[in-house]
Amino acid sequence: MGDPGPEIIESAPPAGPEASESTTDENEDDIQFVSEGSSRPVLEYIDLVCGDEEPSTYHSDILFPKMPKRQGDVLHFLNVKKVKMETESNNRNKNHCGLSKSKKPNFEYIEQPIIEEKPSCSLKEEIDNLVLPDCWNEKQAFMFTEQYKWLEIKEGKLGCKDCSTVRHLGSKAEKHVHVSKEWIAYLVTPNGSNKTTRQASLRKKIREHDVSKAHGKIQDLLKESVNDSISNLVRKQNNKNIDATIKVFNTVYSLVKHNRPLSDIEGAIELREKNGEVNCLNTRYSATRIAEHIAKEMKMKIFKNIIEENAKICIIIDEASTVSQKKSTLVIYLQCTVQSAPAPVMLFVALKELVSTTAECIFNTLLTTLNDCGFTNEYLKANLIAFCSDGASTMLGRKSGVATKLLEYFPEIIIWNCLNHRLQLSLDDSISEIKQINHFKIFLDKIYSIYHQPNKNQTKLLGTIAKELEIEIIKIGRVMGPRWAACSLQAATAVWRAYPVLYMHFSHSYSGLAKRLANINFLQDLALMIDILEEFSLLSTALQSRSTNIQKAQKLIKRTIRTLENLKIGIGKYESQIEDLIKSDKFKDIPFNKSNKFNALPRNMLLENIIQHMNLRLLSDRNHDESIFNYFDLLEPSTWPYEEITSPWIAGEKKLFHLCEILKYEISLNDFREFVNNNIKSNNVSIPTTIQKAKKIVSTIAINSAEAERGFNLMNIICTRVRNSLTIDHISDLMTINLLGKELADWDATPFVKSWSNCNHRLATDTRVRQKSTKAFYENQLAIWNLQ
Repeated sequence: MGDPGPEIIESAPPAGPEASESTTDENEDDIQFVSEGSSRPVLEYIDLVCGDEEPSTYHSDILFPKMPKRQGDVLHFLNVKKVKMETESNNRNKNHCGLSKSKKPNFEYIEQPIIEEKPSCSLKEEIDNLVLPDCWNEKQAFMFTEQYKWLEIKEGKLGCKDCSTVRHLGSKAEKHVHVSKEWIAYLVTPNGSNKTTRQASLRKKIREHDVSKAHGKIQDLLKESVNDSISNLVRKQNNKNIDATIKVFNTVYSLVKHNRPLSDIEGAIELREKNGEVNCLNTRYSATRIAEHIAKEMKMKIFKNIIEENAKICIIIDEASTVSQKKSTLVIYLQCTVQSAPAPVMLFVALKELVSTTAECIFNTLLTTLNDCGFTNEYLKANLIAFCSDGASTMLGRKSGVATKLLEYFPEIIIWNCLNHRLQLSLDDSISEIKQINHFKIFLDKIYSIYHQPNKNQTKLLGTIAKELEIEIIKIGRVMGPRWAACSLQAATAVWRAYPVLYMHFSHSYSGLAKRLANINFLQDLALMIDILEEFSLLSTALQSRSTNIQKAQKLIKRTIRTLENLKIGIGKYESQIEDLIKSDKFKDIPFNKSNKFNALPRNMLLENIIQHMNLRLLSDRNHDESIFNYFDLLEPSTWPYEEITSPWIAGEKKLFHLCEILKYEISLNDFREFVNNNIKSNNVSIPTTIQKAKKIVSTIAINSAEAERGFNLMNIICTRVRNSLTIDHISDLMTINLLGKELADWDATPFVKSWSNCNHRLATDTRVRQKSTKAFYENQLAIWNLQ
């Protein structure tokens, strides 16, 4: 080699874009390389050797060992370099393709690489096919990748294959020590406005990453993985972290299932720490994030399975206000047919805050929520068969209700008005047509207003008059209003049981009400209404059952109508007790009379009106030309007109085509004919497969919005006045876990913890999380423990 000139020591220019070619930096971290008569940093020397203007005196085949900063034994290094250059002087004219034939230098102080090296020729061939950084050529890329075995180039950007392989430090994680995402994802690029500056920038970044603490820990992990795979190593390293995090997830899950505040986790974790367990996810903020993650993963898994199964669904919605009465919310449920389940499954979807309560806003919120859960419009067109809600005009209005807008998108769906609301409306319509009933309603509303006013003296008087009946009196609520039949029955029964006590109280304060109670006609009307409401309550409770489908509901409604028809002929249970009650000791202080001022209810007219309205509202379907029950009866042999059936049943097969359109499911004609023939011959027959699935789909149609009412009840339990700072999204997450989650004994937190870790969340042993605030224990409090 020729003499490169006088001895000078240069340092690489800074990596920032403001650096220039003539700028030097005394604090440069690059390796200082000293030769005979010349001194350059190793990395800058490589740039010079492999640059576009390569000096002929330098051999491109030289491999430079990695040296620590400020090499102590300079003379030893110089001797090693001199021996190497003399050994290879005969190969000076060879190009880089001859590198595969040259022997690899074997310096004693070179650390053995952790990852097995590839032959030089293979590396050269790989580099030839790569897109390199714009400030490097192939020679430079080859020399840098030889110098740093962890360095890789992809699409003109640098990355660390070691960090990309391990990705996470596991148990070696420390505070403020992070694996660089840029080096993991191969996103490292040079800075600067000219070639020299950009080269210096890459040198500085490579050097800083090579000496970084996180990269060093990655190297330690790789050393430990010599006899094991990386995946097994990481799994073993994370076992302790995963186990600790599972315990935290179980704690959060238990709190949610028992409707406890998530701030209770601090006390639970504090107890575990007292017992020797170390845990860092110990704040309510961490618990909130964990609950969100669990709810999200639950929904993702459940809804994905439903979509993959192509299950038929029915949507149930209702609108109400939260406990704070400031926000209107929409609760969304869906009922679906799952082949592995014997009956349809009811699933909570979400609780959503409404910007306004218009039909347009509710419709957009509903459709957006379903799309976010994975139910695309195409899926809904093929599998949405019904929509159920209460009878509010916003929901079921014929001109601009939510149901009308749904029909524009999905014209084949069944719009169903909640049967429980329709039952109450049939009773209210019947009562509103009889003027005499208003006296009874006004009287009960007056009692309600008296015993629900915030008057301490009134409450004290109640306790003095009849402490044993105070609970019954407080139960008196409004009747014949927008409430379900069971609520009206509870109020009327409370008046019946507290009748003598009410008369004693009203005789001192409200003489007009006392005179009403002393009228036999009023007592008879009360008994009649209780008998009617009791039948309505039985029907309403049966309709709310999750096992009740449309066909069963039809039978229950017809049975109630027959009971009311029998009541027209005879007398009810409470009416038959009137004479005995008047003669009893409990009623002896009430001077009963028959005043014409308060006429009795027209008993038969009232019962006839109720029966007519029940037939009109409950046993007919205004949304279809023909009652939908007629189509569903094809699947119920007990409703068939056997005297008209022939084989084949032509009239039934014509209806079968329309039934398939309603259910969006093709029923095999052969299966239907077999089903008909078998039932004509015998009652106990096997049901064909397509008929069984069709019966399941019919059961999917929700007949009431009782589940939505239950959802609002749970919402009020979660969002108490103490916890009304919860957001709607947080309440929705807590409801998801409560309604969809398994019992704690059956729930496995491991998949949720793994997905939590994959999302780059902190594990329970990671100290880089928010720490809970410690309660101050003042010296005055400690002083009592220091008393001698």
